[in-house]
Order: sequence, then structure tokens, then C-alpha cells
Amino acid sequence: RVRGGTAFNWQGHHVAVLAVKSGGGLGAGLVELEVATVASLPAHIAAATVSGDATYRLRVPHEIHMITLHHSGSPEPLRPEDDPVSKLRGLQSWGQSDRNWWDVPYHYLIDLQGRIYEGRDHRYMGETNTRYDPEGHLLISVIGNYDLQRPNAAQLESITQLMTWAAAHFDVPPERIYGHGDMTETSCPGRYLKPYVDDGTFRREVAARLDA
Repeated sequence: RVRGGTAFNWQGHHVAVLAVKSGGGLGAGLVELEVATVASLPAHIAAATVSGDATYRLRVPHEIHMITLHHSGSPEPLRPEDDPVSKLRGLQSWGQSDRNWWDVPYHYLIDLQGRIYEGRDHRYMGETNTRYDPEGHLLISVIGNYDLQRPNAAQLESITQLMTWAAAHFDVPPERIYGHGDMTETSCPGRYLKPYVDDGTFRREVAARLDA
């Protein structure tokens, strides 16, 4: 028996028990683990008996073969007077303190003006609070809550441009563009963004731009 927050070595592997999620709410019933070979880790992490803070987290290399759209799902909509950089710093701090993530969970994020921000290095797997494996996914998130607000034209254009770049750069066919809700049971990327995924709008636009 092991508790959340502990770590141990077993048959040449270092196992960190990040969290045991009991009770209700998002992620209930999940146990979060990180496993790496002892030889691949810095000595102080390989010898640790605690899972440690965000500085201990693994950066998992991956090859991108899907593009997945999210929204940040904040309690309130993103407003014109809000500072998106402050929102991103808050997301980063929350992820490190509450989720033990080494960086923001998404690779790219988009604000109300359609400006694109780089989040987590896309060479490494993103994170999720839900039951799907984000390895191989380029995670794009629109800042705000799109169950409560509608995306504007600038945001839709930036999503399409970013997806087109990613499809070309990582050789991802447009049919492998998804919403978070295609991967697991969630309303993400929100009821006002999800239709653009469900009806194939983003896939068609990306395919047309790639052809052009």
C-alpha cells in the first residue's frame, strides 16, 4: 500500500504516486502515477521517497499525430478588460500548485483578439484532468469559458491558422482534428465552440488552406 505523494523504486523503475483522487468531482477515482527507469533520472529524483513538487515532474517526449481543441473552462468568461497574460500565469501557477504539472497543460492558447500564446513546449506531452491519454495530441486552448461565451471571428481565424500550421508542420491529416469531447466525456471545448468541430468546419477550412 502506498499513499499519494510518495515514491519508490521497483525492478529498476522509479514510481511516483502523484495523487490518489477519492471522492467526487473531476478526476474522481483516478490514481496519477509517473514511472521512469531509475537510470534515466537525476540522482536526487531517483532516490526520492516523495513524489515532489512540479520541479520533479517528467517531461514526456512525444510525436504529434493529432490536433485537439480545448477551452480553459474558467469559471467566468474572458472579458475584453481581462489581461490574458495574467490569466496564463494564473493557469501555470494553478497547474504547478494544485495539479503538480511542470507547466501549463496546453501547447498553444488564444485570447479574445486572436493572439496566439505559446504554452508548454510542443515536443512534450500535455496534461488533462479527464480520462484520455494526451500523448500525440497538439493541445490548442481558447482562453475563457465557451459554455458561457461565443467565440469571435478573430478567434475562429486564429484557431484555423494554427491548426493549418500544425497540420502542415507535423504532417497531421485534417481528419485528425478533434475536440476534447471527442476523446472523453466532457463538454470541452464548450457548447459554443464544439459545433465547429462537430460539423467539420475546422477540418474543411484546414483542408482547403492546405490544398491552396
